Amino acid sequence: MSVPRPERFTILVIDDDELVREMVVELLQTEGHRVLSASSGEDGLATVRAVRPDLILVDHHMPGMTGHEVVQRLKADASTGPIPVVALTSAGGEDVHKLSLAGAVAFIPKPFDPSEFRRLIADILSVTTGRTRRTES
Repeated sequence: MSVPRPERFTILVIDDDELVREMVVELLQTEGHRVLSASSGEDGLATVRAVRPDLILVDHHMPGMTGHEVVQRLKADASTGPIPVVALTSAGGEDVHKLSLAGAVAFIPKPFDPSEFRRLIADILSVTTGRTRRTES
């Protein structure tokens, strides 16, 4: 008898802060997800074109290309536009509003509680992908 395996989602984390990336990757991997990471907007866009993740988490404050610019580019491209993007950032007010207008579907403020983060990601995946992690019989 085989053990049922949970459905895995592919999630891309784009953040220039290595410690944040490592923590997010670890939290999501413990939930059974396939997690990819990029340290810049440019690298993140290249990864999206190559892999097509189910969800993208992006920081706003990054050198070179901001999270706002990443979201704009993703949403302007017909092949990446449907991928849900969540802002994972310490940005506030006007920046969060800009990210929302650009197409971010949710906002998770930094710092975050790990348990709450995992719950929010599960909820976002359920709503945006129309499916939840489930076991197959």
